[in-house]
Amino acid sequence: MSNARQYFVAGSICFVSFLLFYGITARGKLQASDEVAVFATGVSLATRGQLNVDELEWLQEHVNIGERGPDGHLYTKYFPGNIFSTALIYKLTARANDQPYIWAAPLAPSIRGASWAFRVNAIWGALGMTALLFLIRRYFEWRTAIAAVLLIGICSDWWYQSRGLFSEVGAGAFLVASLCLASYDRPYASSATLAISILFRPTNIFALPIWAVSAWKKPRMAIGSAAIILAAGLFLAWFNYIRFGSIFNFGYASERFGGPFFESLRGVLFSPGRSPFVYSPILLVAIPGAWFLYKKERTLALLCLWIIVAYLVTVARVFNWAGGTSWGSRLLTPTVPLFGVLLAPAVHYVWKNKLVLIAVVLLGFAGMSVQIAALMRDPMRVMMEHVATGEIDNQETLHSVRNSWLALQFRSLKQWQPCDLDATAPRAWLSDCQH
Repeated sequence: MSNARQYFVAGSICFVSFLLFYGITARGKLQASDEVAVFATGVSLATRGQLNVDELEWLQEHVNIGERGPDGHLYTKYFPGNIFSTALIYKLTARANDQPYIWAAPLAPSIRGASWAFRVNAIWGALGMTALLFLIRRYFEWRTAIAAVLLIGICSDWWYQSRGLFSEVGAGAFLVASLCLASYDRPYASSATLAISILFRPTNIFALPIWAVSAWKKPRMAIGSAAIILAAGLFLAWFNYIRFGSIFNFGYASERFGGPFFESLRGVLFSPGRSPFVYSPILLVAIPGAWFLYKKERTLALLCLWIIVAYLVTVARVFNWAGGTSWGSRLLTPTVPLFGVLLAPAVHYVWKNKLVLIAVVLLGFAGMSVQIAALMRDPMRVMMEHVATGEIDNQETLHSVRNSWLALQFRSLKQWQPCDLDATAPRAWLSDCQH
C-alpha cells in the first residue's frame, strides 16, 4: 500500500471511530451556564440571524454569561468558534414543527436540531485525535502513534470534554492540527488551522511560534501565512465590536486576572478537584516523554512545552482559576493533545521495557476509570446533591481529597441505576428510562 493511501485509510478509521465513540457517549444535553450561553447564541444566529440572547436575562441575574451591548441587548462573552459551528449544525439538522428543547426554559424550537448541535465537540474531538495520530506518526512508527492516541482519546479528560459543548475541545483540536501541518511543511494550512483555533480560544495566540517555525523553513510564505492569522484577529475584533462596541471588550466585565499566582498554580496542577494528573493520570507519562522528545526532536518538544507552560501561567493568573462549576481540568483541555505528543516517546520506549509498559497500562486504566465514572452518572447532578444542598462546601471539592468532586462521583456510584447513564444514546436504549 502506498504511503499516501496508508495515511488516508488510517486517518479515516481514526476519525470515524472517535466520531462514533464520542457521538454515542455524548451527554446530549446542556450541563453548565457556559454551554447554555453558547448554544442559545448559536440557535439565535441560526434562527434569527442575531447574536443577542435576551431570552437568557433570567440566567444573567444568577451568573455572568456576558453583558449588554450599546444597543441594549444581552450578548454572551464566549468566542465565535463553537457559536458558529453550533449554529451551522443546528441550521442543517433542525426540523420544522418539532418539539422544543427546554433547559429551565425553552432554548431551541427543534429538539432534533439541538441533539445534533450538542455533538459538535464529538467532531472536534475526533479531528484532534486524527491530527495527533498523523503528528506522532511523523516521528514514530504506527504502533506508537496508535497507542498514544488511544491513551489520550480514551484514558484522558479529552473524552469527557468531547462529550459536551465547551469551546476548549475545538481550540485543542485545531491547535494540534496546526502543529501537525507545520511538521509536514504546510505553512498555509498550518496558519489557517491556527487561525481557526484562535476563534475558539484567543489564548491560542501563544501558539504563534508554530507559525514562526513554518515561516523560518519557508520564508517566501511568511507574509501570506501571517495574513491568515491576522485575519482571524481582525474577525475577533469585529465580533467584539458588533456586540459590545469595542474591539477589546470580550464581555467578561468584572472577571479579571489576579490572586496569588503560585497558590493558584499549585491548585491548577495539584489540587484534588482540578489537577490534570487526577483526571488524566496518563499525562504523567509526558514528564519523562518530554525529555526523550527533546533529545530526538528539540523544536517540537520546545513548541509543546512553551504552549503548555503559557496556558498554565494564564490559567493561574485568572481570578477564577478553577474554571467555575465544571468537571475536570477544563481550562487546560486545549493542551491535552500536546501532552499526547510529549508522551509518545515514552510509549515508544515501552516496547523495550515491560516494567514501563506495566506502569503505562496502569495509568491508562486509572484514567479510563475516571472517564467511565463520569459517564455512569452526571457529575453535575452529584454536585447538586452535595454542594447545592449545603452538605459540602464548594472549596472542599477543590482542595479536599475526601470530598473532592471525583471522590464524590465515585461514592455516588454505590446507588447507581442504569438510567443514571450520562449519555443520551445508551440511556435511550434502556427503554424504561424516562429522562
